[in-house]
Amino acid sequence: MYCTVYRLYDGQGNRLQNDLAKANGQTGWLVYRLKRPQTGEPFRHALLLPKEGASDHSAVLPPLENAELRVLQGGMRLTGKDFDAHHRYLKQAWWVVPVVV
Repeated sequence: MYCTVYRLYDGQGNRLQNDLAKANGQTGWLVYRLKRPQTGEPFRHALLLPKEGASDHSAVLPPLENAELRVLQGGMRLTGKDFDAHHRYLKQAWWVVPVVV
């Protein structure tokens, strides 16, 4: 699905102020996988790719691990965890707004 994604937490797990989160929206193709494509085991993984069918390695944002999706009025909220450079999982949430093309 083509959409705009707003990250709600910074790279340290701290909640961003609303105006800062709104200013940093990224547009792309949202991929949400409940199962691993190769094995079918549970996965819950979200990616924002630059275009439909793009490689996972070209993700616009760092992948969201253990992602849970909630549909709300006006969009969707994905909550999960980011993996940082210090090998820690940090709280992350995305606000997702579908874009009509």
